[in-house]
Amino acid sequence: MTRTWPEDWDARKQGAVECWICSNRPYFGTPFYVGGVGDAHLERNPIARGHVIVIFRDRHVAALTSLTASEVAAYWCDVHIVAQMVERVFAPCHMNYQLLGNLVPHLHVHLVPRYLDDPAPGKPLPWEPKPLAASEFDSQLQLLTDAAKIAGVPIGVSAPATPESN
Repeated sequence: MTRTWPEDWDARKQGAVECWICSNRPYFGTPFYVGGVGDAHLERNPIARGHVIVIFRDRHVAALTSLTASEVAAYWCDVHIVAQMVERVFAPCHMNYQLLGNLVPHLHVHLVPRYLDDPAPGKPLPWEPKPLAASEFDSQLQLLTDAAKIAGVPIGVSAPATPESN
């Protein structure tokens, strides 16, 4: 077998090598949603309008399987709430939930809204991020921040760590 993954991959997953997400929190700015264990940020280089990322916040974790059962429930509850906000703000026809970690081994989910006029109906969108103009970023971020306030989860205030019963 010829190794194709980086030599330091295992160290990256364990957090023994500096994690890009852990060491670049200022890049993401203030989250528009602070959940029980996850923070949601608007992507600065999105692949679609309203593309957001929900990052596991409490420690370096590379894989969903490294979480406790209660952390998994809290994290997916955060993802669920953020997806509802994105749907309310951007009205996509579908939502992709991308949990990959192939490039940056820190637990995060990309929520990628899909629209009726997107270039790949029925398939994943090509991963071709494009910088968002500052004015458009600010506009979208304000819409999401307003949605968070309407949902009763202001910036900087943690949501419940356990999912609500419906």
